[in-house]
Amino acid sequence: MEGDMQVKVKILTLVSNTVAGEGPGHSAVAVGKTIYTFEDAAGWFNSRSGWKTVDYNDYLAENVRRPVLVQTVPAAVANYVIEYIARSIANDDDYGGSGVCSQQVSRAVNYSLPQNINFDPKGFDTPFGVYQCARRLSLVSGEEYFWPGRSSINVLAWARIVNKLRADYPVAFRSMDVSI
Repeated sequence: MEGDMQVKVKILTLVSNTVAGEGPGHSAVAVGKTIYTFEDAAGWFNSRSGWKTVDYNDYLAENVRRPVLVQTVPAAVANYVIEYIARSIANDDDYGGSGVCSQQVSRAVNYSLPQNINFDPKGFDTPFGVYQCARRLSLVSGEEYFWPGRSSINVLAWARIVNKLRADYPVAFRSMDVSI
C-alpha cells in the first residue's frame, strides 16, 4: 500500500457459469488491479495450483456477457488475502480436490478476518453464498454491478439470468439496468 491510498479488496460474483445463464456462477477476489480466480482445472494434471491471476479490467472485459457483482470489503484484509492465496498456491491446491472457486474465495476472506468472525457460507459454498455472507457480516462498504454485454446474448439466456438476479440478488437486480 502506497502513501495514503489503500489497496481495494473486492469479491466478484459472476451470475451463472455460462452466457446461456446456466449454473450457479463463479466467485473471485481482487486485490488492487489483480483478480485471483480459482478455476484452473488443468492444474490438477500438470502440478499447477488451481489459482489464476488476471488483470482486473481484462477480467471484466472477458465477462461482459454475464453479470458481475462486485463487493468492496475492508482494505485491511488485502495482505492476508494475498498471503492465503500464496500459501494455497504453494500447497498446490487443485480445483476440485481442494474445493471450488467459492470455497477458496471464502477461505481467503476468512483468513483475513478476526477470529470472532467466521466467513463461511452455510450449505454449499456457492457464489450466491459468498455474496450473501459478505452482506450478512456487514463487510461490504460498496457494491458495483456490470453487465454491458447483456444485449449480445439470446433472449432465453437473458431471461434465465434476469430471473436468477431477481430471485437471488434482488438488490443488484433493482440497481442495474437489465434491459436488452
